Amino acid sequence: MKASLLLMVLLSGVLLASHTQARQLYRFTVDGAVVLKDHVPAEYSHLGYQVLNSQGMVVRTVEPAPTKEELEQRRAAEAAAKARKEAIAEQRRQDLDLLRLYAGPADVERARQRKADEIDSYIQLQRRRIVDLEQKLGQAQNAAANFERRGQEVPADLRLEVVQLQNGIRDSENNIRQRQQEMQAMTRDMADQYERVRILRVYAPGTLDEDVDLDHVDRTLAGRENP
Repeated sequence: MKASLLLMVLLSGVLLASHTQARQLYRFTVDGAVVLKDHVPAEYSHLGYQVLNSQGMVVRTVEPAPTKEELEQRRAAEAAAKARKEAIAEQRRQDLDLLRLYAGPADVERARQRKADEIDSYIQLQRRRIVDLEQKLGQAQNAAANFERRGQEVPADLRLEVVQLQNGIRDSENNIRQRQQEMQAMTRDMADQYERVRILRVYAPGTLDEDVDLDHVDRTLAGRENP
């Protein structure tokens, strides 16, 4: 008796579920017209649809498949997000390296001045060398001119000395130009580091330049210096 009753309950449940399933409708739109059917034709499934129960209530919504343009936009957005994440990671690495070198902007300025002094000392040394070589060159050229005035051939070793002195002057001039270019590059680089260290007193390491408000940095640091 109990087994029969249980079987009847199970059969009733199956019949009710089948009846409920059969009463489900699918609502979708084709060319602006709303369509209600007991199934969604395969050729329209990409349009998206709503599943209605026997009371006509929406129980599930299937969004339309993305268009080609939407897929391209999604891929572009994902690529941009990935690139931004990588840029933040790289910026954070650089920022932490910078903070290990400098505790504050004043440290950057001291380092810049020290490097500038070293480069300037080298340039002054090369300039003194040029003065010395030019004096020796003048003497060698005068000696060569004396031989020529006497109608004598200039000795080979004297000609070689003139060439070597001229090359030495040229080398020192090139060295000065290179160090002057190094000075300019160093000044730009240290200025960038100085500004970045200022920013890192307000913003967290890894903050991208595009997310930095320099006016906010100036106001914040000014407030700290003049409470």
